[in-house]
Amino acid sequence: MMSKQLTSVAKAIIIISSLVHLIFTNIHVKALLLLEHEMCGFVMFLFVLMGLVALFETTRIKKKEIAERIFTALICFVTAGLGLYLVVIYRNAISVQRSLDVGVVNRAVVFSMAIILAYVISGLMLIADSIKNR
Repeated sequence: MMSKQLTSVAKAIIIISSLVHLIFTNIHVKALLLLEHEMCGFVMFLFVLMGLVALFETTRIKKKEIAERIFTALICFVTAGLGLYLVVIYRNAISVQRSLDVGVVNRAVVFSMAIILAYVISGLMLIADSIKNR
């Protein structure tokens, strides 16, 4: 019973965080428009897109299938990795660019970190559930 709740909670976190991330993409866009980094827009796009892939993968998780849980967890970790790369780009811009509205970029950093945390927690919950159900 407990493992079913782990998967359900993980799925709910993924669904909510991916939709919130998509809805509030303007936080990233406002920060990206201030940056001089040529890859930041593409990394942000991949971050949002992989979150949507994770959302899609949650719909494929069946009751006794461990492989789908593990794959969804891996997608969550890839999404978090892309988010961390975007945070590195933001932090680098804060330290290097002279004329930068730091408040806008810091807002994007905090938003990114919250989304990353949601994906990491979800991935860990899915893996814990998979190990429990072996």
